[in-house]
Amino acid sequence: MTFLEDLLTDLPELVGRMRQHDVRHVSLQNGTGALALTITANPCQAPQAKRVPPAEKVEDTPVLSPEMGLFRQHGLSEHQTVRNGKIVGFVEAGALRLPVTATADGKLSPAMVEDGSPVGYHDILFRIHPDG
Repeated sequence: MTFLEDLLTDLPELVGRMRQHDVRHVSLQNGTGALALTITANPCQAPQAKRVPPAEKVEDTPVLSPEMGLFRQHGLSEHQTVRNGKIVGFVEAGALRLPVTATADGKLSPAMVEDGSPVGYHDILFRIHPDG
């Protein structure tokens, strides 16, 4: 095989190693020929995002209405500690009484709507502030 044939056979491996080691340009030559190879970022591959540590800001988690209907309290007091999945209220939709469950562990805020008030789908009914 000639220099060029050998090089063309090994070209995919060479390009892979260049990308692996972040080499953008290489020049090769021998007595019969020379080759200069320059690669750019792979257009089909998204650049690797740098990891950003999560923000330290602590936010309340909303508790949303599961359906349109009338909101009903469940007898929990504000600032009561709740666990994820605990029933914190209900939404009455016709003959159905759908549970509203806590979406995180933490302290329950006062209800955002009054007992018996109409609510829409995914209206915020409570907020849960994380413990700590």
